[in-house]
Parts: sequence; C-alpha cells; structure tokens
Amino acid sequence: MKKTLLVVGYGNMAQAILTRNHFITSHFNVLITGRDLQKAKDCIAKCEIEAQIYTPQYRAIADSKSMDSKPTNSKAVLDIQDSIVLLCTKPKGLQSFIFEGKAQCVYSVLAGVGIDTLEKQLQSCHIVRLMPNIAAFSKNSATAFYHKSYTQHTDSKADTDILAFLESFGKAVSVDNEALIESSIATSGSSIAFLALIAESLIDAGILEGLTHAQSQELVKQTFLGFATELATKSPNELKYAISSPGGTTIRGLAILEELGVRGAFIKAAHTAAEHARDSKK
Repeated sequence: MKKTLLVVGYGNMAQAILTRNHFITSHFNVLITGRDLQKAKDCIAKCEIEAQIYTPQYRAIADSKSMDSKPTNSKAVLDIQDSIVLLCTKPKGLQSFIFEGKAQCVYSVLAGVGIDTLEKQLQSCHIVRLMPNIAAFSKNSATAFYHKSYTQHTDSKADTDILAFLESFGKAVSVDNEALIESSIATSGSSIAFLALIAESLIDAGILEGLTHAQSQELVKQTFLGFATELATKSPNELKYAISSPGGTTIRGLAILEELGVRGAFIKAAHTAAEHARDSKK
C-alpha cells in the first residue's frame, strides 16, 4: 500500500526532486500544496509526475502586536497525520502553514532552518534535513543529510526507507552533526554554479583559440562528462598528473592558475557561501 507524500512548495528544488522520479511515483500517492494552487498545478505539469493538488483549509490568526487581537491574516492548515512530508518552501514560507497531526517523516530542504525550528512547527517520528543540488533534475544530486529520530528504539527500516527516498534523486551522504548540512554548501550545494562558471570560461577560451561557440560548447560538455566518469574511480590528484607531462602544455597552464590564485579563490568562495548559510540560522 502506497504512503502519502505531501510536498509543501513547488519551486526549483521541489521540481528537481519530483521530475520523472519513478521511485516516488511507485511508492507514494503524491500531493502538492502551497499558498498558490495554480503554481502547484504548473509544478505537476512541469515535473511530468502523477500527483494531485492538496487544497488546505485556512485559519484566521490574531496579530499578537494588535491591542484588540483581531484576526488580521490567515494560515494554511495542513493535515500531516501519518504522512511523509517534503518541505520545499522558501525558509520564511514555513510560517505560512499550521501543521496538524504527526507525520511519519519530514524531509526539509529549507536552507538555514534548523531542526530546533522545525520541531516548533510540526511533529514527526523522524526529521531529515537535506541539502540537495540542482542535479536532482537528472537524478544525480549530491545530497548531504542529517537524520533525527524521535522513536525510542533503533529503526533500521526507517533508515533504509530514508536512504532510498534520498537516493531516488542522486547520491546521499549522511553527516552526524547537523551543522555539517551548512558545510555541504561548499562541496555540493553551491558548487554547481561554480563549475558552471568554469564551463563558461573554457567555452570562451575555445572561441578565443578559433573554435566556434557550438564546437567549443560541445567539447566542454563532453569533457565535463568524461571528468565525472573518471573521478568516480580516480582522485583529482591522479587525474591532474596523468595529463601533466614534464615541461608540457598542461603543467604550464596549471602554473598560471596557481599564480592567479584560482585554488584559493574557489576555497574562499565556497567558504563564503557556507558561512552565509550558517549566519542565516542565527
């Protein structure tokens, strides 16, 4: 019997996880919800996934700052009893919902929103914070995750189910300290954008050397694919020296990159991104 997966949010990360995800469609009845149900419908169409719209009830909320405490706004009420919940809203969007009942498991991709904050908003047997990246679209995300269980005994089935869910859109790496979720911004969360900058630079370099844009782009794309394949079995150091002949072309190019501080620039950029994620939790 399929479980219910309630997806809260419909942005890029929700779409990346759900798009053509056969594991999710075969194991879950998928419901998508949010403040804008038309965007939820658009999400289903874009993801090419079998899912339904969850229409929430709304509850008037009194403004605590108001002297007369009259209702001034409303929040969407979501019934999460016995469901699996995937939180994909913007971090501030979490405040727009009231969660009723107790979920089996909650997965949160909300950057900078710690488990202590999630605990104040909802109840669940398990809470998993995860930091996937945009390669979830191709089911090749690199995802760091931290799992907190609220059951009194070791639940190996829950661990297995959680890993299976996370690896339905890529490779998942467990961390034993929640703070390392923000650290993974440096290795995988933001790094695809950094790699895209390298790809653009190499395409431009090919054009400078006389290749057409189409030729240069095709060669760089295949080079990245080949690099990823080789990196699966070799270290970066092995790859670097395998093509660096003494006094040759590659080592001369590497010397220029070191002279310009490219390695340090990438480390600093990754650290800055991770530090910003940590600061947003304070």
